[in-house]
Order: sequence, then C-alpha cells, then structure tokens
Amino acid sequence: MDPFLQRTLRSVLMLFLLLISVSLWAQNKERVVVGDPSKTSTGRVRIQGQVTGKEDGKGLFGATVAIRGTNIGAVCDEKGNYEFTIATGEFELVVQYVGKVNKVYDLRVIGNGVLNVALEDQVVTLDQILIEAEGEDKNIQRISAGVNRLNIKEIESLPAFMGEVDIVKSLQSLPGVSTVGEGASGFNVRGGRTDQNLILQDGAILFNASHVLGFFSTFNPDATEAFTLFKGNMPAQYGGRISSVLDVRMKEGNSEKVKVRGGLGLVASRLVVDGPINGGKTRFLVAGRSSYSDWVLGRARNIDVQNSAARFHDVNLKLSHRFGTKNKVNLSYYRSGDFFRFAQDFGFEWDTDILNFSWNSSITDNLISTTRFVSGVYKSKLFDPSGIDAAEIDNGMKYYQAQQNFFYTPSDRHNITFGADLVRYDGRPEIATPIGPDSGILAERVEKEQGNEIGFFVNDDITITKDLAISLGLRYSTFQNRGPYDVFQYADGTQRLVENIVDTVSYQKGDVIANYSGFEPRIGLRYTIDDRTSLKLSLNRTRQYIHTLSNSTAATPTDILQLSNTYLKPLISNNASIGYFKNFSDNKWETSLEVYLRDIDNLLDYKDFVDLLLNNHLETDLIAGKGRAYGMELYIKKNKGPMTGWLSYTLSRTEVQIEGENPDEVINNGEWYPANFDRTHNFSWVSTVQLRGTSSFNWNVVYSTGRPINGIVTNYRIGSTVVPHFSERNEFRIPDYFRIDLSFTFGRDILKKELRDKLEGRNYLGTLTIGIYNILSRKNAFSVFFKRPEDLGLIPRPHRLTVLGAAFPNITYNFRF
Repeated sequence: MDPFLQRTLRSVLMLFLLLISVSLWAQNKERVVVGDPSKTSTGRVRIQGQVTGKEDGKGLFGATVAIRGTNIGAVCDEKGNYEFTIATGEFELVVQYVGKVNKVYDLRVIGNGVLNVALEDQVVTLDQILIEAEGEDKNIQRISAGVNRLNIKEIESLPAFMGEVDIVKSLQSLPGVSTVGEGASGFNVRGGRTDQNLILQDGAILFNASHVLGFFSTFNPDATEAFTLFKGNMPAQYGGRISSVLDVRMKEGNSEKVKVRGGLGLVASRLVVDGPINGGKTRFLVAGRSSYSDWVLGRARNIDVQNSAARFHDVNLKLSHRFGTKNKVNLSYYRSGDFFRFAQDFGFEWDTDILNFSWNSSITDNLISTTRFVSGVYKSKLFDPSGIDAAEIDNGMKYYQAQQNFFYTPSDRHNITFGADLVRYDGRPEIATPIGPDSGILAERVEKEQGNEIGFFVNDDITITKDLAISLGLRYSTFQNRGPYDVFQYADGTQRLVENIVDTVSYQKGDVIANYSGFEPRIGLRYTIDDRTSLKLSLNRTRQYIHTLSNSTAATPTDILQLSNTYLKPLISNNASIGYFKNFSDNKWETSLEVYLRDIDNLLDYKDFVDLLLNNHLETDLIAGKGRAYGMELYIKKNKGPMTGWLSYTLSRTEVQIEGENPDEVINNGEWYPANFDRTHNFSWVSTVQLRGTSSFNWNVVYSTGRPINGIVTNYRIGSTVVPHFSERNEFRIPDYFRIDLSFTFGRDILKKELRDKLEGRNYLGTLTIGIYNILSRKNAFSVFFKRPEDLGLIPRPHRLTVLGAAFPNITYNFRF
C-alpha cells in the first residue's frame, strides 16, 4: 500500500472515531415526544403501544417497557401490547426482550399518547459462540493438549506491578511458560525463544508485546476480552512460529448503552469508552493508556537513574457494524510505543501501527467465512544521546497480512476449518545517523530483504465416539526471500569470513533469492476415561521463516528482525506431548499433568564477540545447530469457592548443540549445553480470596532456578598482559529467583450504605487496589558480571546485577459506569 494512502486511511479512521465519540450521546438514543403539543397536560397521563419483532411484525409476549431508575413500566401481553401511567416530564425509556436488541429512548411526555416499538434480532458474534459453548469440564473435553485460556476477570485477580494488570505477566504464572527475568521483554514457552511465539491481537501479528523492559504488556486490560495460549497442539490455521501461539481477542463496543471504564495509577492511567450507534447496528470502542513514570525514577538514590526516562502509550480504536443478521465488519486501528533512556548513556524507542479490517459472514447455517486484511509497521530505534558516539540506529519491519478462513460444521460431531493466509514482509533498512556536531559516527545504511510467506491449511475436529475425539490438521507453507539485496559469495572450501568473500550477486526488486517450503502436519487425540478424566496426545511440526537476532540474553525492542535467506535457513520444530487431565468435586478443581518433547533444526547461535548492528554479512557471525527441550508440567486450578486460583510447576531442560565444519563454528566441543533461558524448576502460586462484596485479597508466589551464564574460571599471563579464561558456554548459573506479591482490592461494599446506594443508582462502580510487588525486597539477580577488584587482583570477581531490588508499592483506582 502506498505510504501516503496508508497514512491518509489512518487519519480518516481516527477522525471518524473521534467524531463518533464526541457526538455519541446525541446519536445512541432516539428522541421521541408522546402527546399533543397543542394540548399540554399536567399530572399523570397514559402511554400505550405495542412491541413487535422488526423482522416478522409479531407481538412480543413478555417484553418489558420501563422508565430507567424507577419502578414505572409494564410487561407486554400475548399480543405485545402494553400500557402504564406516568407524570409529564422527560425520562429515559428502555424496551427489552430476550434475543432482541434493546432500544433506549429519550422520552418527553406532554400528554396521553401511543408509542409503538419494533425490536431487531440480536446477533451473537462467532467468537462468542465458540467461547460460550465450552462447559465447566472444557479442560477434559477439549481435544487439544497444552491449551490455556484465561478471561480478563482471572487476569485482574493477579497482584499487579505498579497497579497495572497484565496479560504477559499472567502467562508467566502458567506451566511451561517462563522469562529470563525482570527487565526482559517477551516470554519463553516449552523451550522456545521469545521470537518463536506467534502473538496475535484480533488476528494481527505483533512483533513486540512488552513495554518498559517487559514490566508491562502492550494489551490494555480494559479493552481485552480474553486470550488463548496454544503451547502443545497448534491448530493448522496458525503458522509462522514454532513454539506457541498467543491469540488475544479484544472487546467490541457495547450494543446497549455507552459505557466508560478505566483506572488511575501511580505510573499509568487508562480509559475506555464504548457503546452503540444507530440503534446498536454499529458499535464503537475507543481505548487509551499512557504512563507518567519519570517521577518514580526521579526519587531514586542513584543519580543515573534520576536522570533516566521511561514511558509508554497504547491506543485502540474499533468500529463494528452489522449488515443484516449474517454479516458483520470490524475496522480497527492500533498504535503502541515505548521510550527508554538511561541517563545520557543509551536509550531506545519503538512504535507499532496496525490497521485491521475483518469481515465475518454466515454463508449458510453451517458455513461461516472470516476475511481479514492487515497493514502494519514496526519501527525501533537505538540511540546514544551524547559524546563522540552520539548516534541513532533505526530498523524495523513493514508487513501486510491477508487471511481467508472458512468454518464448516457438517454435524455436531464434525468441525472443519480451512483456508489460506499470506504475510508480506518488507524489512526496513538499518540506518545509522550521527547526533550533534561532536559525534564521530559516520552515517551508514544496511539494506534488508523482502519476503512472502504463504500458507494453506485444513483442520478437522472429529468426535468419533463419546470417549474418542481426534483433531487432524495439515498446513503447507512456502516462503520466498526476495530482493533488492546483495548476496556475498565465499570461496569454495573456506569458512564464511569477510576475508573469504570472492563475489557479490545483486538481486533486483522482486527477484527470488531463496525459496523454502514444506508440510506441517498437526495431530491431537483425546480419550475420555470417564466424565471427569481424559488422556490427550499431541504431535505437530511447525516452521518459522523469520528470526530475531539479539546481542543480549534478554530480548529488547532494538533486536534485528531477519528473514530466512540463502545462508539462514528456516527453523523446523517437531513437538510432542501427552497429558493426563482430571477434575474433582463437580469441576471445582482442575488438574493436569503433561510431558512434552521438542527438537529444533537450524537453530541459530552466535560466534564469540559478535556485533550484529549494521552488519551486512550476518552469515559470517551466525552458526546453525540443533535444539531440544523436554519437561513435565503440573497444573492445579480451583474454580469455585471463597478462595480461587492456581498452582503450576514445571520441570524442564532446554539445550543447544552447535557442531559446525570449522573450529570457530563449534561450541563446547560439539556437546549439548543449556540455552540462555533454561530454567530447571519453575513454580508459581496465584490465589484470590473473596472478601465481603467485591473486595478481595490476592497473592502471587514465584520461584525459579537461576538461568545459565558464562563465567571466568581463572586468568593467565602472556608477557605483561593478563588474559581471562572463560568456562564452557553457560556452564554456571545465577542465583535462584524468588518473589512474593500481595494486593488488596476494596470494592463499593466498604462505603457507607447511603453513598453505595447513590452510586449504584447511577450505575457507577469503583474499586481501589493497593498492592506491594516483591514484598520481601529480595535482590533477585538478572545477571552476573565479572569485575576486577580494586586491589588489582588477577581474577575478576562476580557481581550481581539486580533490576528491582526493593519492594514496589502501588495504588490504583479502577472505575466503570
């Protein structure tokens, strides 16, 4: 899409939604006058009429017609007729019937009169049907293993960092999900790296889902409906990543009335306004979130921290419209961004812009179509603000998505999903730009390739018998790496080193540089032992054609997005898992025990002392090898009672093997070694105790084994030079991680009855949450670095690097009306 056209479409959409929000109160209600203006009455008058269905014109028996906030109203008889008396004046009239769209009138009563109302059929969206169809024993009956679903209410029960509830933080409390540590973006699933997770927001790909070094996610909790994490059997309609799929579903506007909700916190605030237009046929949602955390940094003892800055923002705009009873379209715009600067030493910022259009159509009673088009841009910037190295380096990715899904249900025992998708990647060049007159950095530019990823898929869920069900999926994906780009040629029989470059092949725009493709079978099997017990098996193969390259252990927004090309082959993963699922006490308790195994081909690692930025021959510093991961996951969840929550434990290993043809392409003598993010033990306990009314007490207990690092084991002298001798890669581990978070939520029940009744009469609900993150003030290590002692000793000593070494209190006021 032309950049000018793309910016114009975004501007039009934002302006349109802004106008909607401003004029909303006048548009979502129909104004009517009952009575003859020439015969104004006083005292009580009579209003009568009929409530019918708009589609068939039949009277609606049992429909209610009521004046909001009063006991005045009537229930319709068998012909839909109603009648009631009321004083003259202005009121809000609500007409309701099960299965119909509610109507709200701004009613002015000046005398006796008639008001007839026709209600439209209410249309339930397709994703709501799928979610609501699941029963209390969904974890037993669901075919796929390794699937976790949480709604926003469950997420809100977790103690929050700085008062912000967070989807990504809640993920890390689930079995099989971990993180490198505080201050790290992203999450790791069953031995996969952070870039091996497919993150979708309403079907659109997100390359970065973390704010402020991973302490917050990019998902506004007030605009989020629910999420599903696929970490075992991934349905065939998902592709492009090998580890997991995080599918986040955002809310649509309310179909009945305008609603406002939000929160005010110490470091960030958020606001969501949504509601109907045109009688509920059109719905809108406007959501915004912004931080103001610099004042917290200004109160730190460290002068460098005082002079630092950190902030983020999110904007969600969504417009939904129904065409009749079988078609619905959604148009949304999403923008998210981050800025971080540490003193005058370094900093980074990034932005994501996504324009998303979808069309849901019910073609027949058992065939549903979903069409989606997405245009997105991800930009990141690393900068050094001062001194001779003052410069900024820009990179990122522009991408386009198109997807056509069909959902076919020939019977209640047979569900088929099939279709195709396309992702066009257009890598943004790396550009180095000097800052200020004192900079000694030269301007530099490294071009990036383009790529097309196409997938065709079919997934068939079949209930064979009452006890046996199977999910069979097949995906065929193909990827073309395209120019313009220059590919270096290396001398035969030599290592890929800069000094061995003998030629350069220049590809023009649209030329195919490299082509990869393959089948991705997916199999899921469920056998039900009894109504509360089942066994599940999952086998699948996945492919990934895009890599994230990072100079650090933890993912950062400035990491490089690199497409598969001549020298960097796509990742291929074979995944297997088996699980035992058991519920107790009428589904009050859910338990599961799963074992998984994964092997990965073409896994990338780095040579020693690699520099990835502005490197136009990355293949000389990258090495391909193998990866493997295996583990056991225990999950216990309590769904009912005054105390709810879950406990998870993961025992796992994640290892890498690099044995190239040349000496500098071999790591640890070709033996398996732990991955940077390997954590043997992961434990999490999340619980909520419901107090009186809407008040609650929440806690979160986290423990994990320290991650692997390289260490210096000794030094030796060569002449007058002292040379450190490093251990084998990732031979040591940092100290174990342990943290406890607590929070209290106080609801309206703490107020005096008179004030509580007054607020409830206005449909207002407010809650106050007070919490403490890391209540023990434990100085958990993010990393360990080595530094020579001041007494000039030869052997460097280890020092702990802690990102958060103190307790962080928070207070947030949440409201809705």
